[in-house]
Amino acid sequence: MESNELTPVVTSNELAVAGVYDRISDPMSAIKTLGLSIFKSGIFGLDKPEQGEILAMQCMVEKKSPLELARTYHFIQGQLAIRSDALLAKFHQAGGTVEWGDRTDERVTAVFRKGTSSAAIVADMKEYVGNGTALGKDGKPKDNWKKWPRRMLTARAISEGVRLIAPECCFGTYTVEELDATPSRPLVRVNTLTLDEIVPEAKRDAAVEVLRQTGHLTPSQGWADIPSDLAETLCKKPGPFLSAIDSHISL
Repeated sequence: MESNELTPVVTSNELAVAGVYDRISDPMSAIKTLGLSIFKSGIFGLDKPEQGEILAMQCMVEKKSPLELARTYHFIQGQLAIRSDALLAKFHQAGGTVEWGDRTDERVTAVFRKGTSSAAIVADMKEYVGNGTALGKDGKPKDNWKKWPRRMLTARAISEGVRLIAPECCFGTYTVEELDATPSRPLVRVNTLTLDEIVPEAKRDAAVEVLRQTGHLTPSQGWADIPSDLAETLCKKPGPFLSAIDSHISL
């Protein structure tokens, strides 16, 4: 019978490990013991023994040794994150294929296929610099993006392509790159509406009275006299201003 190259090969070591887990009679006790060993070993760089217990549970679910688990996952921000090479391997084992195009320090392209589905993925350095993913707190490229830009772009292409075409390969699990994708600069929501758009015309007389009472306008000034800097401030946080207008109207 011909062998299928896409069928994962189960080693004798993996079978032995699986047999050990099958013989466990007290899973909770085993989780605590194995979790403490994982924590003390330092292979995942854990901060608490409880984190080791989480990984021990995963070892038992997947019937893998801690070292085998470490080849598949990283432990980041209290969560298991699958390595991009491990994710690509799972994708191939599931019958997926990848056709790589450009692979430079500036741009990586690839076409992911599985069954009748396909997707062309583009990982562009400009995008990740622009959204802050590749930048540190100082606004400069992070070390990994600076030293291995092509590798980081490839990993991003893998995580996006596999999640799009074969989400079952990473369902419920973040990739390392996704957990590391939080922009180092906080995103600030800016209200782009103008004061004319925020305050209906029927409420503008009341709005002027509120601004006069708070000393922002003189008795002779009206809606058209509202200073631009004051209008900008009110637009950023319009809630209290609108509440004051409504309160004035209800008087």
